[in-house]
Amino acid sequence: MKKFLTVFGFVIIISAIHYPQDIPNPGFENWIDEITPVDWQTNNFPSFWTTVSRSTDSYEGSFAAKLEVANANGFPFPAVLTSTFPVSQGYLETTGYYQFHPIGSDVVLSIYVYYFGGGLLLGTGQVSIENAAGSYTQFSFDNWLSGTPDSLLLQVELIAGDVSNIGSYALIDQLSLGSATGLTQIGSIPETFSLKQNYPNPFNPSTTIEFTIPEQSFVDISLFDILGNKVSTLVNGEYSAGSYRTDFSGINLTTGTYFYRLTAGNYVETKKMILLK
Repeated sequence: MKKFLTVFGFVIIISAIHYPQDIPNPGFENWIDEITPVDWQTNNFPSFWTTVSRSTDSYEGSFAAKLEVANANGFPFPAVLTSTFPVSQGYLETTGYYQFHPIGSDVVLSIYVYYFGGGLLLGTGQVSIENAAGSYTQFSFDNWLSGTPDSLLLQVELIAGDVSNIGSYALIDQLSLGSATGLTQIGSIPETFSLKQNYPNPFNPSTTIEFTIPEQSFVDISLFDILGNKVSTLVNGEYSAGSYRTDFSGINLTTGTYFYRLTAGNYVETKKMILLK
């Protein structure tokens, strides 16, 4: 297990000039100058070190963001790129494209998301990359979420453990969020609890699940593999009486049989779904 000391020298600013559900400037096409991407914050310290800069080596478009381990008086200084922005719902996955050019073995590229609602942490997701990638490679990771968020913090870090790692760099481009976890309320107030069969079934990669609750309840819908291991949480929160619909993406799952279980108050029901890729 590698251990790193990270120094965070950035300011988090909530921007309100983009669409609520979108990552601002996700392809890093817009820059204030060559080291300041619009709607993003860095830990650059002009005249001392530059950890984030504009690169013309992009996956799409004209530019990408370059993160580089800087030299801070003989010590490796990590690169940090972050954006905080409003959202109206949660998302099951985060994707993007990267190159990774480490020098030595003690370098890690990490991407994180943190969901917040009312100032409380509601969910998170992350991926850590240690293997070099000389050409653009897609990353994708699942997000865990409980409740309805109102903001999201997206952060990219390039962290090194030794002076020999100075000069390691990574390129990041075309970030996106996918597979919304938000519920849609449909129909009138039902008389009974119920969990309907997903449709389509079999599916690839997305399917829809509907359920009903006749009274306000804390609702959990979780997905399990055939061995009973929990692989995803689809719904988790307090909901008023009604009929609901939610979509699920199995893009990061393998072909197979899965079970989804509704727990609402004392009511429990389980159904089977089949993912075919």
